[in-house]
Amino acid sequence: MSASRFPTHSRSAFLATILISPATLFSSSVCQSQTDARAMRSEYVVSVQDLKMAAKGRAAFDKGSQMLDKGDTANSIPYLQRAIAQYPEHYMAYYDLGVAHFRLAHQAEAEQAFQKAIDLTKGKFALPQFGLGAILCQKAEFLQAETLLRRALDLEPGSQIGKYYLGWAQFGLNRLIEAEQTAEQALLHNANLSQFHFLLARIHIRQHNLPAALKDLESYLKLDPHRQDVKALAERIRRDVEQDANAIAVVRP
Repeated sequence: MSASRFPTHSRSAFLATILISPATLFSSSVCQSQTDARAMRSEYVVSVQDLKMAAKGRAAFDKGSQMLDKGDTANSIPYLQRAIAQYPEHYMAYYDLGVAHFRLAHQAEAEQAFQKAIDLTKGKFALPQFGLGAILCQKAEFLQAETLLRRALDLEPGSQIGKYYLGWAQFGLNRLIEAEQTAEQALLHNANLSQFHFLLARIHIRQHNLPAALKDLESYLKLDPHRQDVKALAERIRRDVEQDANAIAVVRP
């Protein structure tokens, strides 16, 4: 079963919009930077499994999928479960079920659904691996998350979602240079990825590089100027930078 048989799902941006960030200051504004899923959609060969999936559980899956897209998350679950009951190898239904449970903060159920989608596709479908990797980051299981996310990025190397959570995992492992490189490489391709500016700010704060952290936060606020909590953090760092500069000026001969 080749990787090309698994299409990128239309809700690939869900991870960036609903996951709890490593920082409490992080918000749903990250969704603005996600690549259009339709542009990410890859061509794939229709397999026997795909044909079966189209015939069995299609109505229930379509209904559940539509409800999930519209934000009717809780009510989408029975339809997705019905699709799975009608066709137990329905990996897309398992993926959507993982999305639904995750939005409802049912972490264990989401993890189980994502893992089932991974198993059914023999690890050739990137999105449930991004989902599971994000859950592992939430659980602070960063080493496992990094391994899984690297494997998923081999399938979808252009995924900003995957790169963000890889950077988060590297940050969690205190591999700050690698995390910094991951974020900076993403920004080279698209400077409007606000979540990467915030990740860089966290990295630079941990490195005690406050001028760089302030620059990162200012870049973030240009993209999301309504974040009062981020503005407050930037102002505190600005005061610290100014105090350090004044202290250096005082001791100079």
